[in-house]
Amino acid sequence: MLPMQKMITPLNKTDLIQQEKNAENQLQMQPKQATLNKILQFAATYRAEKIAENQFVELFLN
Repeated sequence: MLPMQKMITPLNKTDLIQQEKNAENQLQMQPKQATLNKILQFAATYRAEKIAENQFVELFLN
């Protein structure tokens, strides 16, 4: 029977820097609250109704 070997993966300082950059990019990719509000306002006024087979009517309730 072979003895157990300790296997490790070294963590480089550059890995930590890259993780920090990725976290910053994720924060920058978030939409602004004003953008979310506009999307929600549009969604609240838009309706699509099926009237027949493969036929739809789009309605904007403004």
